[in-house]
Amino acid sequence: MTRHAKLGAPVGQTDAPGMADLFRRHDWGTTPLGRRDTWAPVLRTTVDLILASLHPMCLLWGPERVLLYNDGYAEMLGTRHPHALGRPTKAVWPELWAELAPLIERTFRGESFAFRDQPLTMTRNGFAEPGWYDFAYSPVRDEHGAVVGLLNVTSDSTARRHAIEQMRERETFMRGVLAASNDCIKVLDLDAKLTFMSEGGQKVMEVSDFNAIAGCPWPNFWEGVGNIAAKKAIASARAGVASGFQGYADTAKGTRRFWDVQVSPILGPEGTPERILSISRDITDLKAAEEARAVLAQELAHRMKNSLAMVQAIVTQTLRQAKSTEEGRTAISERLSALGRAQDILTLSNFTEANIHEVIAAATAPHRVTEDRITWSGPALTLTSQQALGLSLATHELATNAAKYGALSNDVGRVVMAWQIEAGAFSFEWNETDGPPVVPPSSRGFGSKLIERIVASYFDGEGRLDFAPSGVRFRLTGAPGGISVGE
Repeated sequence: MTRHAKLGAPVGQTDAPGMADLFRRHDWGTTPLGRRDTWAPVLRTTVDLILASLHPMCLLWGPERVLLYNDGYAEMLGTRHPHALGRPTKAVWPELWAELAPLIERTFRGESFAFRDQPLTMTRNGFAEPGWYDFAYSPVRDEHGAVVGLLNVTSDSTARRHAIEQMRERETFMRGVLAASNDCIKVLDLDAKLTFMSEGGQKVMEVSDFNAIAGCPWPNFWEGVGNIAAKKAIASARAGVASGFQGYADTAKGTRRFWDVQVSPILGPEGTPERILSISRDITDLKAAEEARAVLAQELAHRMKNSLAMVQAIVTQTLRQAKSTEEGRTAISERLSALGRAQDILTLSNFTEANIHEVIAAATAPHRVTEDRITWSGPALTLTSQQALGLSLATHELATNAAKYGALSNDVGRVVMAWQIEAGAFSFEWNETDGPPVVPPSSRGFGSKLIERIVASYFDGEGRLDFAPSGVRFRLTGAPGGISVGE
């Protein structure tokens, strides 16, 4: 550690007496240098120079390399001070001599050396102390030009070295953090021009060469409303206020993404904004999910209204044509149960579509006592939600009528259903056989209207109910609800 002069004191003057006093009191006659009054002028001048300096300095003199030093260097000697004064350098630094001796000898031959952060391990305090040092060796010449000494200007750089290593470790850590982050972290100047983009940010922004966009105005990466929001955020940051916004911006490769952006001022020593920090997080998936939820909510509301309208129509028409309250209650219950079974199927696909086989199976389930009396065949088709509900209600009405009056009212009657796609058109048929002779009704009820008109409208087609004596037949034609996916 370097000893510094007290503020206001003359340069070279320190708080306590030090090496100058030791030099005066030292018995130089017992050293290879001899009495001080016999020293050569160059030696006296060089000693005065190092003693007046606040920087650690030492002087190696003569063939014995006698060590002379100032206050700053004394601190570097540890417990070897003050006994090191006037002794050969080899005896003072035995643990360093093998390493330093070649440099010392070359300096005495007239060479100069300078080292920065040179690692040295000293035992000056009785134990090994690894450290780093800056030092410069310069030859000292007499009046004839002969090298008679070595001037060493040195300093302990261990603290600086540790600080640099810690800084590098922090930089490495921060670089790793920035590279691992999926956020696009940017630094802008006060003109909103790009000066830095994190490694992770370059990946998410699909930037292959940051130099190609360095210096570009950051708001120009935004479009429309986002451009206005970016400029407003920059203005706020210049005023020292953090803000945020969301908007669309393309990556360097043109990929459209939706970002959540936070813009903050980077304050300087005076507390005023010097730069601007912008952190953009890609929330495209979140935005898509929010939009999907909004669409789903709207779709559910629409489905709910349609379902309630259908329930209302079923209840109103059923009660209007029921001969008794009990008959109306039973019919409503059965029809709503059929509607509920169809809704269960639609639930599996978020109320958007249903497989025709599943719709038919659910609608006829209450009437399938044996497997051979109600059969169906046809390609696997996907129906829209409205078509699935309509076909389910129609099949339920036909099966209920067959159970009461038609093919399912005896022990041998059968119901056969079939559907197909012909020339891009959908056709569905219901045929009853081996049931009691059919007598056409004197009037058409709600069930007939539901089958022929309402259901047909869901398929943008026509429905025809035929009360033939051999058995009831129903044919539905219209647009296909989906595509055939196999037999």
